[in-house]
Amino acid sequence: MERTSTSVVSSKQQARANRILDVAADLLLRWGYKRVTIQEVASRAGIGAGTIYLHWKTREALFETVLLREMVIVWRTLIERLRTDPEEIFPHRMMSSLLLIVVKRPLAHALATGAQDVLGALAGHGFEQAMLSQETMIPQEFWTQLSHAGLLRPEENVAAQSYAFRATVTGFFTTAPSGEGEEQLPPDERARMLAQTIRRAFEPEILPEKDALQAVASRSIAWLEQACEICEQHMRQKTPNE
Repeated sequence: MERTSTSVVSSKQQARANRILDVAADLLLRWGYKRVTIQEVASRAGIGAGTIYLHWKTREALFETVLLREMVIVWRTLIERLRTDPEEIFPHRMMSSLLLIVVKRPLAHALATGAQDVLGALAGHGFEQAMLSQETMIPQEFWTQLSHAGLLRPEENVAAQSYAFRATVTGFFTTAPSGEGEEQLPPDERARMLAQTIRRAFEPEILPEKDALQAVASRSIAWLEQACEICEQHMRQKTPNE
């Protein structure tokens, strides 16, 4: 009976925390980090400001949790695509899918582009370290796996491919359309162009058959799951009781 009661309390606390995070995320997008106060978040969530501090030690910890949660949502969406279709492991498909996932989620897009009007001081304050280094989020082993699976051009150095690939993808994620014609590029067209660029520049002419992709897709899912777990660990560390 006591265990059931404890479970109910925990469930209510989690529901309340999620409501706070939803409100904070909405205000972050509307007003930007600089203008949003704990008092406003509490008011919109229908609770007292002190209740928020039961979940997070500081205002910064609350909003860092908002962004970490957004990262987990993005990664888990990509995981589901890989589980549904192993051909999503093709670099051109994975990155175009990731681009579409991100641009359709305003907060994820702000995070990917480092939007100062939204993130404000969150772009500094060591948040980059809290989000983990790029080497941790995209380990060299991942590129080695892609190469061994025949998904990258074999004549290229893996380290050089990794650098060029990241630079290419970063450009598509962070470069906003500008000028005549470019402003009309919809997300699907941007994703198509990214897929085409990766396909031509980094992948072999003949790709492996679908049956040969399951193993590398499974390893990539495991890597993405690990990234989610690390983000969730950072989220737990920001609460007073963790």
